[in-house]
Amino acid sequence: MLTPQDWHHEIKEHHERAYTLVKSQPWLIPTVMIVHLIPVALTIHGFWKNRALHNQLKIEREKTKQLALAQVEHVATKVKAPHHCPAMIHDHLCRHFKH
Repeated sequence: MLTPQDWHHEIKEHHERAYTLVKSQPWLIPTVMIVHLIPVALTIHGFWKNRALHNQLKIEREKTKQLALAQVEHVATKVKAPHHCPAMIHDHLCRHFKH
């Protein structure tokens, strides 16, 4: 395990090598920045896409609930409606079951 002094020395050497590399090849700065920004951009895009899909899912669930409620109300009105048989069928059934 590195002691704090050794660790500080290693970090200092690393920074010096990086500074020398960037000073000799300055085109690396925008390239490295772009490479680091790609995951950030993908994360942001994924977050907003997930949020939009979540909101769409909420809307679809609410539509489904409204349709189910409308269907229940429709069935309830049909069941509560008075039942009217045509007179001919009613007379036929009454005669059939009286005998």
